[in-house]
Amino acid sequence: MPIALPIPTSHPIFPSLTRDDVDSTRISAWYRNFQYLTIPSTIIDIASLGEWPAFFEWIDSDSIFLPDESEGSHSTFRHASPAASDSSSSSSSSSAPVYRLPKLNGAIRAAINKYGGAVFPKLNWTSPKDSAFILPQGSGGPLYCTTPADVYLLLKSSDFIAHDLDPITAYEDCSDAENERLRVELVLRKYVEIHPAREMRCFVRDSVLLGVSQRDTNYYEYLQQKETQIALCDTIRAFWEDELRGTYPGRDYIFDICLSSDYRDVTLIDINAYRPSTDPLLFTYLELHEVLETSQTSSTDRPRLPILRVIDSRAHPDANRNAPTYGSSMMPMEMVEMSQGRSMVDFREAWDEAIAAGMRD
Repeated sequence: MPIALPIPTSHPIFPSLTRDDVDSTRISAWYRNFQYLTIPSTIIDIASLGEWPAFFEWIDSDSIFLPDESEGSHSTFRHASPAASDSSSSSSSSSAPVYRLPKLNGAIRAAINKYGGAVFPKLNWTSPKDSAFILPQGSGGPLYCTTPADVYLLLKSSDFIAHDLDPITAYEDCSDAENERLRVELVLRKYVEIHPAREMRCFVRDSVLLGVSQRDTNYYEYLQQKETQIALCDTIRAFWEDELRGTYPGRDYIFDICLSSDYRDVTLIDINAYRPSTDPLLFTYLELHEVLETSQTSSTDRPRLPILRVIDSRAHPDANRNAPTYGSSMMPMEMVEMSQGRSMVDFREAWDEAIAAGMRD
């Protein structure tokens, strides 16, 4: 159905945000209304388990050890034990730390069982995608977790999730931001295979669906076909009009979706705040601002919305077919293996010795 455009006004590039605006993008805030559109999820309020102090102590520490009794058959790290620390170095003056999160372990195992044996994790807003390389890629894909240890390992190895632990960062750009403690939720989502070519990011500003960007930065031949692009945009526009517009409590937001192979069905993946820290992918926010301003004029040549951006050439500057995603976050497996059972000081000394030996050889 046709959309009545707002009365033309001059907009800033970014909307004014409040903490409530950012909090409304948490999965826990919108899951109840949209659970029939999205991936089945379990939301664990860590504080309600009484284990927030212990969890924060573990996640914030320099230790590379995982919580006690969380390990599984293919976890790379092992939980800490004083014996392991004592045997690793007779000169060590302190034993390895032991972190215990029994209730969180149980909640994670319950979710894994509920969803058929595998989940993928995120915190309030952020998924540990940058640490996906750390888990062996067996029958599942990236972020495929079958034990609490897998979940902990992804969280501990991720640089991204620090955003969700710091209220200053989480509520950056909010007019009412305060440095108060953040309620941290662990979200465990049923593991489903998602084809990266069908993942799209969609931009809504002042209740106008402005643009759709391909999320994966690889070139796909079939995304260049005009009929495919039209079908894709029509489906996303209809989904937004029928399901999100008027139901989601905001005029400015960014939502991620995955399309079915025939481009007729949509799965809602995530909702993000419309702010600089949300990656605009193949757009810039200035370009989206210009689209918004143009859309609210009476010009007959204004573009049909949403505007679609895809990787349109193998030579596209954003194409990275031969580069691993988040490659800068990776570290050698030898470093991971050598770290087991050692304190940080012992590990550094052992790593330096290994490097020196390698140079001699």
